[in-house]
Amino acid sequence: MKLPMGLSLSVAMLLTASTAYGGDAAKGKRLAQIQCAVCHIVEPNQRDEVAEAPPFMVIGTKFGFDPDALVFALVGPHQKMNFGLRRIEAEDVAAYISTLAVDW
Repeated sequence: MKLPMGLSLSVAMLLTASTAYGGDAAKGKRLAQIQCAVCHIVEPNQRDEVAEAPPFMVIGTKFGFDPDALVFALVGPHQKMNFGLRRIEAEDVAAYISTLAVDW
């Protein structure tokens, strides 16, 4: 049985949807405090940052607090530092950044 093209695309999109919404925000916050807080403001009460490193709230706003877009931007080598996030770590950090839209 052949499925209509629209239905086939809908099923394919569901099967390939990102799991970013399933990221663990608590794990993402801990990872951000360890890896990212050296340069970025990662929490509302933190006030030290490197001038060129935007606060996580700004990063979240840039990506519209869209976890999928954040994961895409976070995976792989970091532009300024000598480390990269694996997908699961990026999903956790994206989940944390997405919580900042309501926390600040």
